[in-house]
Amino acid sequence: MGKGPGVSRNGGRELTNGLNESGSMMASNSTLLRFLPAPVLMAAWLVGCSGDGDNGSGPPPTALAAAQASASGDRQTGAAGHDLTSPLQIVVTRDGAPAQGAVVSWSTSGTGAFMTPAVDTADASGISSSIWHLGSELGARTSQAEVAGGADGSPVAFSATATGDTPTPPPPPPPPPPPANEVTIQLLTSGGNRFEPANVTISVGTTVTWSWVGGFHDVNSASSAFPGSGDPVSAPHTYSQTFSTPGTYKYFCSVHGNAASDGSVSGMSGTIVVQ
Repeated sequence: MGKGPGVSRNGGRELTNGLNESGSMMASNSTLLRFLPAPVLMAAWLVGCSGDGDNGSGPPPTALAAAQASASGDRQTGAAGHDLTSPLQIVVTRDGAPAQGAVVSWSTSGTGAFMTPAVDTADASGISSSIWHLGSELGARTSQAEVAGGADGSPVAFSATATGDTPTPPPPPPPPPPPANEVTIQLLTSGGNRFEPANVTISVGTTVTWSWVGGFHDVNSASSAFPGSGDPVSAPHTYSQTFSTPGTYKYFCSVHGNAASDGSVSGMSGTIVVQ
């Protein structure tokens, strides 16, 4: 039987065969497709349409980006063992817009060095900040800010120089105003009833305090220029009076002294001159 085109039957399906120039058998595509079952044809069509695409997953989400903020705090110089003056700052964006809520980890190295806070979230402007406390080592130091989950430009690096100089302390607060001048006059009995010292010269605003050391006394103004101490009392006791107006003030003890109608005093008495 000669070799030529022939027809074979297989399970009720007809296949037309032929020979190519090299003698190998090759099926006619159009004929084969006519006899392939529908499920096989659908599978072949899906494979052809899928190609090398992304399987319909859509475009990838936009990635975060991180960089030093305009006021980054980079390249500062500070005293070892102290905080740098300005905080470090980065800005985190997504597709050019602030990435509020992005989690940022701040870290540094060196004995005693740390960042506050160590973990921060970006604010409404996409800014994350942290204060760098330098360690005890002197010279060039480094720190970094890393965005959780990754970001273009992350981690963001920072540098600083630690010196052995202590920061200049703030000026001390001004001293409190000096207390008003004070003068004490004692009221004595031993060795004679008297004021000691009896006569004093003071400046305006000075407070005079009479102090009963012994005996039974009082203090009275000869011209009623000040109220006086009241009824006589026994030691110990004190009475104070501030003199705010320049002038001469005579005083006396009504128990052991006297005041004349002309304002002069005698006995246990004294004079205060206010300038």
